[in-house]
Amino acid sequence: MGNRLDKLRPDGMWKLVFYERNGMRITMDKTAPWLPSRAAAQSWAEFYIRQGYHVGLQAQDGKIEKLCEGLPG
Repeated sequence: MGNRLDKLRPDGMWKLVFYERNGMRITMDKTAPWLPSRAAAQSWAEFYIRQGYHVGLQAQDGKIEKLCEGLPG
């Protein structure tokens, strides 16, 4: 049985995760703000992908979905 907030945000909160290469390491930056829906996060992710960034989406439960194939340059 869910609470009232689950009904207001059926897909939960989402945020962008940025991947960057530092030498031989790949770092993840998870400092982006939480967004109210997956659709909002997906829209921002598509914008940053077009700008050349490697991004993923993090769900409120901590699971990360990587959106870009390969590794950052």
